[in-house]
Amino acid sequence: MRRGRLLAAFEASGYRWLVASNFALWAAWTAEALTQGWLVLQLTDSPFWVGLVGAARGVGQVVFSVVGGTAADRFDRKRLVAFANVAAALISLALAALVAADRVELWHIVAASAVGGMLFALNGPTFSALTFDVVGGARILNATAFYFMGGAVPRIIAALAGGLLIDRLGLAPNFALVFVLYVAAAALVLQVRRPTAAATAHEPPLRALLTGLRYVGRTPAIRGALVLSLVTEVFGFAYLWMLPVVARDVLVVGASGLGFLTAAVAGGQLVASLSLASVGDVRRKGRLLVTSAFAFGVAIVAFALTDRFAASLVLAFVVGSAASTYDSAMAAVLQVAVSPEMRGRVLGLYVSTWGASQVGGLIVGALATGIGVPLALALSGAVVALNALRANRLVDVLTPEHARPLVTPDEA
Repeated sequence: MRRGRLLAAFEASGYRWLVASNFALWAAWTAEALTQGWLVLQLTDSPFWVGLVGAARGVGQVVFSVVGGTAADRFDRKRLVAFANVAAALISLALAALVAADRVELWHIVAASAVGGMLFALNGPTFSALTFDVVGGARILNATAFYFMGGAVPRIIAALAGGLLIDRLGLAPNFALVFVLYVAAAALVLQVRRPTAAATAHEPPLRALLTGLRYVGRTPAIRGALVLSLVTEVFGFAYLWMLPVVARDVLVVGASGLGFLTAAVAGGQLVASLSLASVGDVRRKGRLLVTSAFAFGVAIVAFALTDRFAASLVLAFVVGSAASTYDSAMAAVLQVAVSPEMRGRVLGLYVSTWGASQVGGLIVGALATGIGVPLALALSGAVVALNALRANRLVDVLTPEHARPLVTPDEA
């Protein structure tokens, strides 16, 4: 492993602050998802409602992502990220107070999840575009790998600590921890001193949004990557929302076991991201993308069909590894291929497909209610693998030379 390649992105001024903010942000997301999922399960005793709360977040994310991406092309990116994090922190603080007072109701969690999805729709594309501003195209794969690797370490810690906190102290302290982590993420990103003026700040908002949609429609590489992302997110990452149900009802290991499962996923993410970061740049990013999507689907099928905790931990590690490789490849393909003035808007559409994973959680949750969690997860993984095989024909167009700007603002 060559140290120069591994740390290439850190040569860019300001990237260290982004990494630190990213650590806090991933820890917040992990503790938030774990705590909300367990709380919903306690209130409803239903995998369907666990999926529905995830779907509420996904709907907010899908609906608002294009707007969030347009904002990322128009306004100061680091301030937008800080605003989204502070707002999310206040939501967690409100939930902590409601839980501590024993006044929390299901609709509170649904509403918090929906607003959280809208805030993520602003945060996701803006943070990604800010990262490209700081590191540039030559280092973006390395920086993207560190983005997901930066999520792995705090996810492991947050998952283990969160599970233990729930078992020993209850849910309110976890929500308070999420509040602190969001505030830390906001404070750290504001330390980035690199200017991030938007390339299309002069363009009216609605026109800017329509320009971005036309650009995607006319660019085969971007369009193909987004379709692959949509299917993978809906049927692949829905497994995250079913982990509380798997831990409690299939493996019977409780909240602490849920923490270990989440940590195993994060461990796989860490190892895969370290390996990818050490490579530096990869020329055939399209091949890496499609192969990792296929491996992700197969790993979910295997994870779904085991009822032994030790085997589930190993397979959760494999799922996390494949998912992280897929995520890094997808983000790199889009960042390098997109026209600079369209970056925020395309990334907004990409983040909207992330929201579809929460909608997928509702689909898998409803299916699990009828046929059981293992079979529902296995079917969703099979869809991901089969779709990756279908997308294999797109490998040759998922390259930067096939993704030139085909529409300009004046054409909108």
